[in-house]
Amino acid sequence: MDATLFNIGICEMSADLFVQSVKKGYDSKEFIEKLMCSDTATYLYDKTYTQMWIGSNYIIQTLEQEVTIQRGKQYTEDLMAWIGYLFACWNLTYDEDTPKDMIRQAPVDVLTLTYQGLHVMPFEDVIKELKNIYKENKQM
Repeated sequence: MDATLFNIGICEMSADLFVQSVKKGYDSKEFIEKLMCSDTATYLYDKTYTQMWIGSNYIIQTLEQEVTIQRGKQYTEDLMAWIGYLFACWNLTYDEDTPKDMIRQAPVDVLTLTYQGLHVMPFEDVIKELKNIYKENKQM
């Protein structure tokens, strides 16, 4: 990922979107899964639709019009911010991966289990590690 101010802004906005879901009381796992499988995410993580990046509140309102998300268990804001930032970096690094591809390769359960070890690594290395974990699990 090129560390331009624009790209960093996209990553920070994505992180903030995930944190906003915690503040709204949404079940974190359900939020992540529904977001990443939504049309909203298709536009959100597409470089040609930059109008989606007018704010996390707008994005969450758009998602709420598309899907219903239950209130429930919330992950920490740190974890959610990390996941949101990760998916934005992933999108900027691997153009060919859709949001559905990303969540398939890095399911929520894997993200939460590996967070402690991976969150201190550069995001590009984290993505490579998650892709390797996915390939290993797929071969089993």
